Amino acid sequence: MRLPLFALCFFSSISFVFAQHNLEVALRDNETREAIPYAMMEIHESGQRINTDVFGTSLVKLTKGSYHLHFSATGFEASDLDITLKRDTSFTVFLKPTFVELREVLIEEGISKTTNRKLTQDIERINISENSKTDGATLAEALSNVAGVASYNTGVGIAKPIIRGFTATRISVYDQGIKQEGQQWGMDHGLEIDPFSANRMEILKGAGALQYGSDALGGVVKLLPDPVPDNGFSGGYTGMYKSNNGTIGNSVHLNIKKDKHFVSGRISYQDYDDYRIPADEFTYNGFVLPVVDNRLKNTAGNLLSGRLTYGYLGEKYNLRLMASQYKQNVGLYPGATGIPRAYDVANIGDVSDIDLPNQEVIHSKLYAKLNVKIKDNWLITDVGFQQNDRVENSNPHSHGFIEIDEDDTEALGLDLKTLSLNSSYSWSKKKIKYVLGTNQQYQKNVRSGWEYLLPDFETYNGGIFTLLNGDFSEKLSWSGGVRLDYGYVNSKQYLQPWYNDLDSLVERSPDLDRHFFNYAASAGVSYFPNDTWNFKVNLAKSFRVPVPAELASNGVHHGTFRHEIGSSDLDAEEGYQLDLTAIFQKKAFYIKLTPFLNCFTNYLYLRPSGMFSPLPDAGQMYIYSQTQALHTGGELFAEVHPIEHLHISTALEYVFNLNLETNLPLPFTPPLSNLFSVEYDLIKNSKVKWTIVGEYRATSAQNRVDRNEKITPGYNLFNAKTTLQFPVWKTDWVLGLSCRNIGNTAYLSHLSRYRILNLPEQGRNIILSLNVGF
Repeated sequence: MRLPLFALCFFSSISFVFAQHNLEVALRDNETREAIPYAMMEIHESGQRINTDVFGTSLVKLTKGSYHLHFSATGFEASDLDITLKRDTSFTVFLKPTFVELREVLIEEGISKTTNRKLTQDIERINISENSKTDGATLAEALSNVAGVASYNTGVGIAKPIIRGFTATRISVYDQGIKQEGQQWGMDHGLEIDPFSANRMEILKGAGALQYGSDALGGVVKLLPDPVPDNGFSGGYTGMYKSNNGTIGNSVHLNIKKDKHFVSGRISYQDYDDYRIPADEFTYNGFVLPVVDNRLKNTAGNLLSGRLTYGYLGEKYNLRLMASQYKQNVGLYPGATGIPRAYDVANIGDVSDIDLPNQEVIHSKLYAKLNVKIKDNWLITDVGFQQNDRVENSNPHSHGFIEIDEDDTEALGLDLKTLSLNSSYSWSKKKIKYVLGTNQQYQKNVRSGWEYLLPDFETYNGGIFTLLNGDFSEKLSWSGGVRLDYGYVNSKQYLQPWYNDLDSLVERSPDLDRHFFNYAASAGVSYFPNDTWNFKVNLAKSFRVPVPAELASNGVHHGTFRHEIGSSDLDAEEGYQLDLTAIFQKKAFYIKLTPFLNCFTNYLYLRPSGMFSPLPDAGQMYIYSQTQALHTGGELFAEVHPIEHLHISTALEYVFNLNLETNLPLPFTPPLSNLFSVEYDLIKNSKVKWTIVGEYRATSAQNRVDRNEKITPGYNLFNAKTTLQFPVWKTDWVLGLSCRNIGNTAYLSHLSRYRILNLPEQGRNIILSLNVGF
């Protein structure tokens, strides 16, 4: 058996104890051959983590079958190994030392269980410490330090991720194996996921439709399940304070495990006031409007989130059951749902209250994960139910239709229920790995409120796929696959009375019954001539089923300041995607270049019609249309360690796109940006670690904009952070102090909903944090 990264295995004594066998692993330094104490081995199929003892050895009992093992330790490159356990087995794995700590975390694609070195697409796996979660107000903001990933923000409490310029229904976010569904088409609809609950994530930048369905055309963000806790009682507390808007956040998680059973729970709460910007006025449509006390009125908010998980580790199956709920109430700047007026914004009032307009969101989720061993292989099934209850409140206005109650503030209600099933079975034969899987999803949405944007609808999307990967040689791996999908969108005609003549009815949306059938395919190779270089090429054909908002909407979408009209005759979005990766790695140096090219034969977008809306304050109408489009760019990441305790990195990202029909750029394109970071370990030993970090982000002006989209000037930001980790009795403490936007720079973000109002982003923000683990 050939083991990666100089792993050497030898089989020892055979014993049969019921249906279980001993698996003993010794981890050694590849250069010195010394034992690596307190390293970690993780079993992919069960999520169990076993730490090595002071002699670098770990021991676990498993039933016979196929397992995928991860090995990692501080100061070493991570490694992995596929084994088929038939008897008591022992082996030794040698890990290569490295100073590049970012590479210590093993990167793996979960479905095919293939490491990043052999994958034909680059996937980044990120471990987020409890202390790091306090830097961003949302999960999407926490990801923005990854090259090629940004966030589209509405103030400080609402954000969604952007991958290479794609967002909303062109990327998928998976939480614990189930795709997050919460009206993702809305640019002002954030991710209803507690940022404190995100510990381990995988980010796929590029075509992901093959494994994850049509919504993953642009990329995937996967929140991985937490590892199985150790026997006994464990947990932790995270607290934070942010000076800019007085944020107070607290999160507590607890774990109890006894033998094969474990229970984990987390509860989090955040509360914040109106946030400050480095400006006392702004200009909109030629009018100068005040910003009282440098605070944006009515941007306060709060969120409460809870999650409970039960797990069982059996000999033939592993089970996880989870229930969670996320509740958010956040105010919106008065000009965010209409034209800002001085009398609305001049009187700021109580900075902590949440007035009109605002959003109230309750996202509830039930989830079950079952891993069943069939002979020596595993069948993995995820089943989930979600309910996303969204209410957008505002001062009553009828937009020319129907009489309304002046006391009724529910402008738009959207109640979305989603039922999901994902299942895959993997096996190996003649050195080729096979995966056969399916994704199924059914949705039903019911609207309410006196505003109209889109009708009640039902959707179904289902597909089957197969993946294959293997090795042409010891230095060249290959992968490929194909997927077949079927989907339908059904909505009923919506008629609305005209308030001047209640007997007359106006059709806002017609009956809709659309069916879509399409396929996705992918093929690629990964070449690793030695331990230093790795080259990847992946070519994919992707597609995306139109969502109901693109097919059936007809109303003023206040979140985007325009009247949007769907087109019921749109075809599925289709394109061809090429992803390239080149990696060079030495002990103290790492560099990665990831260019991409996407050519869309049918791309869906909002086209300005040139016709003005009959509704007040709506401007011209925008109609969903289809065109051909080009989308290209890339990322460059480099990290160097001149000395052991000094880390210097840079992350450059660029996106270029073009509507081939209008010869204009596509909207909401991220500008050229570079993040330069310097990190130094003042103290680093087995007990105490004291680190300081300095960051400099340079963002270019975005002059390539779509019609009626504003040009955004460039800006420069400086951030700093220090963390101190130390033990106290039997607990681990981490203290953090950071400052975001040190210079209190007034800048506009091209990826902000408030950009259209010429409102600058959040000013200087000092963050204090505390994490205690036990």
